[in-house]
Amino acid sequence: MPEGPSLVQGSSPTLTNDQRDHHVVIRRPSTDEVFGHYQRLVGEPELDVAACWAVVIPDDGVDSLPLPEVSARLGGGTSYELREVAKPHIVNLPLCRPGPCAVVDRSGAAVVVYGLGHLGYSSGALRRLASKARVYSACWNVNSVNCLSLTVNGDILVCVDGLFPGRPEDYPNLASWPELTAMSGFFLDHVDEDSTGRDDSWDWRAGFLTAIELATGVRLDRQWLDAEHPYLVFSGPIPE
Repeated sequence: MPEGPSLVQGSSPTLTNDQRDHHVVIRRPSTDEVFGHYQRLVGEPELDVAACWAVVIPDDGVDSLPLPEVSARLGGGTSYELREVAKPHIVNLPLCRPGPCAVVDRSGAAVVVYGLGHLGYSSGALRRLASKARVYSACWNVNSVNCLSLTVNGDILVCVDGLFPGRPEDYPNLASWPELTAMSGFFLDHVDEDSTGRDDSWDWRAGFLTAIELATGVRLDRQWLDAEHPYLVFSGPIPE
């Protein structure tokens, strides 16, 4: 089974005998570096028009949820098939199938989910997936309907519209996602009384994916989109 997205930690130097008793600081990429990566990536066909990307972090941060368990949580009682492997674009093809489809795979202790639109818009799916876990999710569609969310232990704590994000003080649980508050340019610096949304060219889709990587260390990249992964096919609509 192919590996999931890599945990972005930077490269560590080769140690000499004199250095092996000392701690090595592993450099994480800066926010600007991560944002630049996603500015380039969101133009790819798998992400440009519509996409859903979620990272599930177990409570203990060690034991990854089994893929059948993730599948059952997403389905909420709807039967499914967890199939072998395919490239992620399979979920975007106009195939005849009774229910939604999603790619699932592991990345260290995390599980990643790609391509299931219901994950972004169904509070029920997010709550089920976040049992004893944290779920960072980003979704958008062709009509620019979108949502960036954090769900923890069954509760949706943060839910942000990238076009109309408001100000940080509009979100009482924002402290639970400190990486998001640290991103300059994500929120508006004024009260949007007329609901006009953003008046600049700031790329909120890249901002969504940046916020998720900064919080989880899991990167979505071209290599992952080109690789094959297990995928789910549901027998019908999944419950809200």
